[in-house]
Amino acid sequence: MKCQRREFHQLPKRKRSAKARMETFNNMHLAKDMQFTTTNGIPILQPYQGPVDFELYSYSERKGLSDENQAIHFFQYDCTFDNAVWKNLETTTYELRHFDYLFTPDYSLYVDDFLRHQNIDFTYRTRFVGAYWQECGFNVIPTVSWGNANSLPIAIEGFPKYSILAVCGIGNKRSPVHLNLWRYAIKYIEEHLEPLLIIVYGEHVEVPGIHTPLKFIPDYITKHFRYERNSK
Repeated sequence: MKCQRREFHQLPKRKRSAKARMETFNNMHLAKDMQFTTTNGIPILQPYQGPVDFELYSYSERKGLSDENQAIHFFQYDCTFDNAVWKNLETTTYELRHFDYLFTPDYSLYVDDFLRHQNIDFTYRTRFVGAYWQECGFNVIPTVSWGNANSLPIAIEGFPKYSILAVCGIGNKRSPVHLNLWRYAIKYIEEHLEPLLIIVYGEHVEVPGIHTPLKFIPDYITKHFRYERNSK
C-alpha cells in the first residue's frame, strides 16, 4: 500500500542565532516527535512489515529514477552519503520524495571496543534519519550494522521487534573469522528482534540453525570490483 506522504515545501528560513545554528547542525529541530531509548538515547524506529518486491537502487543511482516501487539503499562507503543524510537531511529527504521505500543509512561500526562512543554516535545518526523518514511518511526498512560481537547490543538498540530488517553481506566470506562473526550476528539479531525477514545485500550464505527467512540481493559493489580485477 502506498504510504500517505507528508507534503514537502521549500525549507523555511531559520533564525541565525548561535543556538538555532547549533540545533540545526545537530538536526534537533527535526526530533520533536521522536522517542528515544533509555540506555544510550537512541531514536526508536517503528517496524516495517510491508512488501519487499521493490526494485533496489543505491543512493548514487537515485538521479533519473522516478517510477513507483523503487527503494533506495545506502550499502556504500559512508563518505558517499554522510554529508547528504546527516548534514543536509532535509534537502536530501526532499530529493528522495518520489521513492516509495528507503533503507536506513548503513553506517559502519568500529571493531575496537575503545571506540564505543563513536559507535553510539553512528547508531544514533542512522536511527535518527530513519525515524525522521518514518515521520515524513516513507516506508523505511531498518538496516542493522555492527563491528565486533561486543558492538551488537548497540547495533540493535532502537530497533523494533517483528520487523523486516536488512543487513550488509559484503565481505563476510573474506575469512572464517569474518564469516563466523557474520553468522553469529544474524543469530543474535534473530534472538533479540525476532524479525519477519532479513534482507541481505550480498552473496548467498548459509546460516545453520536460523529460523528467520533470508532474502539475498546481489550487490553492485562486489560485481563492480570483480569486473575491475578481471579487466586488468
